[in-house]
Amino acid sequence: MSETEPVVSVVRVFRAPCAAVYRAWTDPVVLQRWLAPGANIVEHAETDLRIGGRFSLRTRGPDGTQHRITGRYRALEPGRHILQTWVYDGPLDLLRGEETLLQIDLTPLPGGSTEMRLTHRRITRADIRAAYAQDWPSCFDKLDPVLH
Repeated sequence: MSETEPVVSVVRVFRAPCAAVYRAWTDPVVLQRWLAPGANIVEHAETDLRIGGRFSLRTRGPDGTQHRITGRYRALEPGRHILQTWVYDGPLDLLRGEETLLQIDLTPLPGGSTEMRLTHRRITRADIRAAYAQDWPSCFDKLDPVLH
């Protein structure tokens, strides 16, 4: 991975331990409570927590449009690190079909908080990076109350 590679990077601090933030990314029941941007909701989530295991989400927008995201886990270090592919399968043409790489790094902070660094790589187009740069923070706004 090149240091000059265009990425979307978001850092957020949560008042929750690393284990809780990791669980929020890996437990389908918890994922359903937050991993959809804006007014979208998660209708279904599946995780197969092993290297090569599959991840899938089905979300629904306020207008009823369904969105599908799939991927495979490449690295899992409980409470510390997740690396997975991320493929948006539709229906938005802008985002469809490109396999990107999602990295989540968790660092414990004093007082039991966690710094979460999300790095979304391999997004070839600037307009797609802009869409993800807007969507990820709105997901994390939903995650914060889930952790409390």
